Amino acid sequence: MDDLQYVYATAGVMAVYFLWQVATRRFDPFAPVWLFFVGYVQIYVIQAYSYHEWAVGVRGEDVVATANSRALWALLWFLAIYHLGAARLVAARLPRPPQGWSAPTVAALCPVLIAWGLLCAGVFGGGQSSQEEVSAEGALLRSFPFVMMVAAILLITTGRRLEAPKPAFLYAGLAVAGFYVLIWMFNAKRSHSLMGVLTTVCALYVTRQKRPSWGVLAATAFSGALVVAVSIGWRNNPNYERSFSGFTQFVSEFDLSKILVSMDVADEEDVGPDVSYESKEYGGYLLMLDTVPEKSDYDHGASYLRAISTYIPRIVWPSKPLYGRKQWIDAWIAGSELKRDEEFAGPAIGILGATQLNGGATATLIVLAAVALVLRASYDYFLLHAGATWVQFFWSIFFYNAWFVVVGDDPVVWFYYNWGFSAFPVVVVTWFASKYLAPRDAAPEPTEPEPWEAPPEWGYAHETAPEPAPPRTRRRFKEGAST
Repeated sequence: MDDLQYVYATAGVMAVYFLWQVATRRFDPFAPVWLFFVGYVQIYVIQAYSYHEWAVGVRGEDVVATANSRALWALLWFLAIYHLGAARLVAARLPRPPQGWSAPTVAALCPVLIAWGLLCAGVFGGGQSSQEEVSAEGALLRSFPFVMMVAAILLITTGRRLEAPKPAFLYAGLAVAGFYVLIWMFNAKRSHSLMGVLTTVCALYVTRQKRPSWGVLAATAFSGALVVAVSIGWRNNPNYERSFSGFTQFVSEFDLSKILVSMDVADEEDVGPDVSYESKEYGGYLLMLDTVPEKSDYDHGASYLRAISTYIPRIVWPSKPLYGRKQWIDAWIAGSELKRDEEFAGPAIGILGATQLNGGATATLIVLAAVALVLRASYDYFLLHAGATWVQFFWSIFFYNAWFVVVGDDPVVWFYYNWGFSAFPVVVVTWFASKYLAPRDAAPEPTEPEPWEAPPEWGYAHETAPEPAPPRTRRRFKEGAST
């Protein structure tokens, strides 16, 4: 089988899965599988196809064929675990969320989070522009920009509550979200800009328990691609003054065809024949496959320990290592086309590059299964309790991580790099505030939560009434919605 046939087959699996979900009226754009697909198709379909000639020339046909075939069976394995059913049992046994919601807590938290986020973004001075001029403690304080977007989602979900709408909160949340996206486009950070778009759209719809129309989904996809392309283009632009007026001029003259460049569909016009694509996620994946373990060692999943070690301050543990970093560096030094040294701080390698570094094909099976279970259990928990404002807030601020697990240095980087610092503490605080500080007239927590029945206006509602739960079973699910 020609190695490109594996790429076509990988694309075909995702296309058939999409058509099946739509045809059976199970399609939910806020299910994590779709953002997982977004990252997967960019690396293992678009990049694999666009950079095929370079890949074969640098790594050889055997390595490229192995890489593309693994991308195919890893996707099939992920989907099998995602639909296995074990995640539903986990979701049904997790603690029930609080049914109340404390608007005063939101009102108290949001100004602090917004001001903190603006400080991190450099709006108040310091921030992005002069990290090297501040102390280590000051630099750490400026490392939580996403808290501003957390505040925006708090305001939107509070303002859109069906039982107690607060339009002022909603409009404030939309303004903060828009400002956040604009700031991080100017700061040339594509991830923050994209996260702002995705979380805002999700919060607007899950609070009404609706799914967006195809027109809204198309507009969201275009907007996401646009903010990413503008951020990348502004970062690499040599022709405009690095000021707000220069940015405004850059945006007004932006060539929409650059969106294809940012999506790896097309190359820059001035790219020469000897260009290396090693800095792309697919290039990093090939390097790991070609290098580990023949030329450098596995890390045996050591990098995942950072999900714990990151939160232990060095003042407590001065000799704290950066788990997994040595093996990552060693692989780049051993297999790179270019000269690398111990100070190398290069690009991401994608989920399959990470699992190859963890332990090859065996680690790929283990990690993809864990990712599928966590994403599906989180989604099923959202479906089971989708009427609770806390769950709507949690899912809006969490679901985009399905994209992060695919495109980062490892599948846990989303937690220890951004979410665990910026969003998780607020998620915990609002849990307790909603449970113990919510008004007395808030809806009482039911002894057995009602499952989420999709409203008819979605066009995706199941036509039959939900079946009663059989004896000794707490909850039954159907794919795509709990009924």
